[in-house]
Amino acid sequence: MTRARLMKYFILLIFGLCSSSFLPQNVAPAQKPKIKIIASIFPLMEFGKGIAGERGEVILLLPPGAGVHTWQPRASDIMRLSAADLFIYVGAGLEPWIPDLLKSISSKKLKILAVAEFLPLEKKKEAGQEKDDPHVWLDFGLDQMIVSRVAETLSEIDPAHASFYRTGAAEYDEKLHKLDEHFSQSLGHCRHRTFLLAGHAAFGYLARRYHLGQLSLYGLSPDAEPTPRRLIDTIQWARGHTIKTVYMEANTSDKMAKVLAREIQAEIRVLNPGANLNKKEWDSRLTFFDIMEENLKNLKKGLICD
Repeated sequence: MTRARLMKYFILLIFGLCSSSFLPQNVAPAQKPKIKIIASIFPLMEFGKGIAGERGEVILLLPPGAGVHTWQPRASDIMRLSAADLFIYVGAGLEPWIPDLLKSISSKKLKILAVAEFLPLEKKKEAGQEKDDPHVWLDFGLDQMIVSRVAETLSEIDPAHASFYRTGAAEYDEKLHKLDEHFSQSLGHCRHRTFLLAGHAAFGYLARRYHLGQLSLYGLSPDAEPTPRRLIDTIQWARGHTIKTVYMEANTSDKMAKVLAREIQAEIRVLNPGANLNKKEWDSRLTFFDIMEENLKNLKKGLICD
């Protein structure tokens, strides 16, 4: 091969190598960061996970075992919220620490969703005053409304994946619908229609949805104590209606439940509002549906349902 032809091939080779460096490379595009969602209570965290799926990074603000009414946020919680895209909480007084917490957040990107602001709340008269009942997640129909609103909000934050969030919401909505039907069918024919709760009135929404009565020793505040008159009246009512099951709230003292059970010769069963989990429940990966199904099992036994 002549010197001229060798030079020609060399030039073409160099040109080809240089040209190829400017061609599009087969490199995967960087993935869009996940949506950061923080929830104040366990059910709202579960709803967020169900809707956002792989597109979301969803965490619970409360540590395991913390009481939603009494917990106080730390500086690290303020930092976590400041870095989030969406904060979901109940409101209506359930989380009394929320107003001060939100005053500490300066993030412009953080969207805040208070579910009590768009739900029809039940009111309960206590000490001559009307109070909103914040335990809305124990009505599965209201939960479906929450799921729909969360999906809408996520679509506003991340419109490119709006159809993904709508699909997640639809699938979670169907699970809630089946849970609702299971409760309705299971509690439709029971010997007793009122359950006796040795604690605060946390299950009013559940009772209303399935046409049950809730008789609690004290009102909406978990920090209250029953008066002697209230305790005597409750014991007399239970004896008159041959009530043989006393319910106590999960992860609380069983002191008053034992007093009632002893006086009316009844057994004690547990109802779990599910606002938060203790460490053992958390480690066992308990879900919202697991908790509600266990509640249903205990209600059926205590109310003597077919």
